[in-house]
Amino acid sequence: MKNENSYAELTKAYALAHQQRKEKFVQSIYIDILLHESLLKEKQKKLKRKIDEAIDCNDRETFHLLAEELKNIEKELNA
Repeated sequence: MKNENSYAELTKAYALAHQQRKEKFVQSIYIDILLHESLLKEKQKKLKRKIDEAIDCNDRETFHLLAEELKNIEKELNA
């Protein structure tokens, strides 16, 4: 006699596998978001340091370019 699963058992197994795939997908999205945010925050810190250096050197052009870039990063972080 063959070991065959009933339709109900197969349906439950499929539903469980589907749920697990969805959970893994959501986890991967969360991980991507976390990594992206971490990279943006690190870039934000570096830009702030460069802005401070531009201020110390009285380099207005560099200051304005970096400040604009910082604004864009902060918009993305707040989105």
